[in-house]
Amino acid sequence: MATCSTLNTGPVPEGIAGLDIAAQLRNRINRLKGEFYDTEKGRVNYAAMRDSPAFREYTDVAAMLTLFDPRQLKTREEKLAFWINLYNVLIIHGVIEMGVQESVKEVPRFFRRFCYRIGEMTFTPDDIEHGILRGNRRPPHGLFRPFASPDPRLTLVIDRPDPRIHFTLVCAGSSCPPINFYSAERIEEELEMAATNFINSPEVEVRPGKGEIRLSPVFKWYLSDFGGRDGLRAILARYLDPGEFRDFVLERGLQARVTWKDYDWQLNN
Repeated sequence: MATCSTLNTGPVPEGIAGLDIAAQLRNRINRLKGEFYDTEKGRVNYAAMRDSPAFREYTDVAAMLTLFDPRQLKTREEKLAFWINLYNVLIIHGVIEMGVQESVKEVPRFFRRFCYRIGEMTFTPDDIEHGILRGNRRPPHGLFRPFASPDPRLTLVIDRPDPRIHFTLVCAGSSCPPINFYSAERIEEELEMAATNFINSPEVEVRPGKGEIRLSPVFKWYLSDFGGRDGLRAILARYLDPGEFRDFVLERGLQARVTWKDYDWQLNN
């Protein structure tokens, strides 16, 4: 496993059950959402969070993850909600600890620079995204899969990756999806809503008059996750609101000219 700066250090009380840790973590992340996430605009108030009691309480619980065995998460729904939420809050923790001011591009290898220890294993944001949630696939422009045999983290990989995760993971850039909190009980509904919101946002621009579709580069980076060009057409048609734009995609599909928007890495604060 690559060397990274472990962020969830600190004293850990004894006698805490693993699933209690997971429940406490959900509660603390949900509190951070209520106090510091603007889910409508997709913004995070990092400055206010940094010195807040809510963030200190969150970091206390995050330290308990060193006692948590993620294999206790049994259902696909539990796994998706846990790892999506953990990715998003780990990114926030990294922005705060690394002193990011304008963009995560200020920090070389940002997404591999820091990690959480969970049980006996460590996880960077890249490990969570590409290793766990994407089914141990190579990252864009990467040469290798995150986990190679006999890495114990291979036992945690989610089979049949869900491409809708790309509408939930927030990398701290302004072009990222709006940040939210996900629950095992409602994960299917929440993934549907995340996909609908992203595909009907300015990150997807359908121009029937010009015969053109302009898309977030997320769709280019992860084209294979979406099932190639045919899969991309299907997912756009499925989630676009009924009307002229959806009709254009259904009629022309990706025979229309596809261009890629610029990705705005400006901090989503």
